[in-house]
Amino acid sequence: MFASSSTKGGSAKSKIVRGSDDALFGCVERNHLISGRTTFGEFLDAGTGSHSLRWIASLLHNERTGAEGEGEDKPLSVSRFAAVTADENMRKKVLAEAEELGIEDMGEILIGNWAAEVEGDGEVGEKTELCHGQQYDTILADYLVGAIDGFAPYFQDQVFSRLARHLRPGGRMYVVGLNPIPDKAPGDADLFCRVTRLRDACIKLAGHRCYREYPPAWIERHLRLAGLEVVETSRFPIMYSHATILRQLNVARSKLPLFPSKGLATEMGKQIDELEKESRAATDRSSTGRIKLGFDYVVTAEMPAKNANGNSKEST
Repeated sequence: MFASSSTKGGSAKSKIVRGSDDALFGCVERNHLISGRTTFGEFLDAGTGSHSLRWIASLLHNERTGAEGEGEDKPLSVSRFAAVTADENMRKKVLAEAEELGIEDMGEILIGNWAAEVEGDGEVGEKTELCHGQQYDTILADYLVGAIDGFAPYFQDQVFSRLARHLRPGGRMYVVGLNPIPDKAPGDADLFCRVTRLRDACIKLAGHRCYREYPPAWIERHLRLAGLEVVETSRFPIMYSHATILRQLNVARSKLPLFPSKGLATEMGKQIDELEKESRAATDRSSTGRIKLGFDYVVTAEMPAKNANGNSKEST
């Protein structure tokens, strides 16, 4: 059970995300099994959120119950986890989620910034890094790189070398991301490009920072610079429904009260309403009810294992 009471346990189980139901986490699980691994071991979720925590909960459940299977049907597990967020509100949300899922005793949820040092427990003035001295068998960076600009601007090129300090030799890092949305696209796909531009303009006019996504080639290049080997990159085309587009427009709407001018907010609100109408029309005339544009990706990387002399196997 994930929780002590049957009511709570039922609610928690309904929230669990399994690899079989999620294309991206399913890809991570398949790649792990294909490599001959049977467990994720000690697991670091380097930029946690509710979705990734619910997937981790399914893996912790497999560890607790000793779930069995063979080949690609064998359930993977996690022995212990650490989940990091730089946002205090997200930490509170994830803590509540962990308690509801009944996994709070199998890991820790930390507030911290990978770009910052924090005060240590030793001598006066001593500082130490986040997760100081800790190493893990698996590290997940789930849309982490795109979110960095909001918490540690211009640190993106250093994040993998920072995380690599915590990855054991032979361990794996899985990077999940969104390929940047283009400025323009042919046909109805251009609608989502316009929605993205409008959303980001509203975020900036509210005095906030936008996420900044990076393509898989950039991710691969910086993983290699951090000393990791890139094993595989998988791409997953995105089909945007009206509900998905509406969520992005609602992000824009939520910023209007923070605009420096009420008149500007009113005019921008009209543009948001117009794009909502266009979104409904475009998705209604699509045979799938969705607009295809861009892709998510999973990059699988590995820290070279060391031989008895302390050198990487590849150098011998």
